[in-house]
Amino acid sequence: MPHNPTEPRDSHGRWTSGGETATDRYARSFYPDHPTDSEIRIRRAAGEAPPKPGRDLTPEEGREVVGKANGWEGTPYAPPGTPYPGPNAKRGPDGGADCSGSVNKIYGEAGHPFPYTPSGNFPNAARSGKIPFRELGPNERPQPGDVVVYPGHMSIYTGNGGVYSAHRAGGAAFSQSRESDFGTPIGRFRYQDRGRSI
Repeated sequence: MPHNPTEPRDSHGRWTSGGETATDRYARSFYPDHPTDSEIRIRRAAGEAPPKPGRDLTPEEGREVVGKANGWEGTPYAPPGTPYPGPNAKRGPDGGADCSGSVNKIYGEAGHPFPYTPSGNFPNAARSGKIPFRELGPNERPQPGDVVVYPGHMSIYTGNGGVYSAHRAGGAAFSQSRESDFGTPIGRFRYQDRGRSI
């Protein structure tokens, strides 16, 4: 059923009755001041440009993310037959992590949390505003801390063509490698802090 743009809103301009989806409520639990997906859809339908969700991480903050990733070096990939690590990824030699779980936990450790998102869902989740990342344009240079997404894989850009990630192939431990080792990226994404205005 289409959402009614005349439905009542609170002092932040958010829907107060109806008009919300389960995804809206989930996103709001993480980002209470960010427009929900429903609000973004209505603004687009009305020809309005949706607001940017926040301010990009600075290069210095991106390097802090890479510093946290450094602490995950040597964390094993979950052995075959163990439950999918995903949101249960754990740092250290006794831990276990896959690519998406380690990226999610590293950002959280750096003070930039976002809802756990598997690599296959990451591009669409970012493009639709479900997670606080924006896709870099074709002429934008990546900076340390950006998330690089490939078909079925994701990693954290370290600079100079390097990435940190858990390696599914062979179950290799979380480590640094070349961005090109995983093929051609399908997108590069930069975290946007929704707690800070542009």
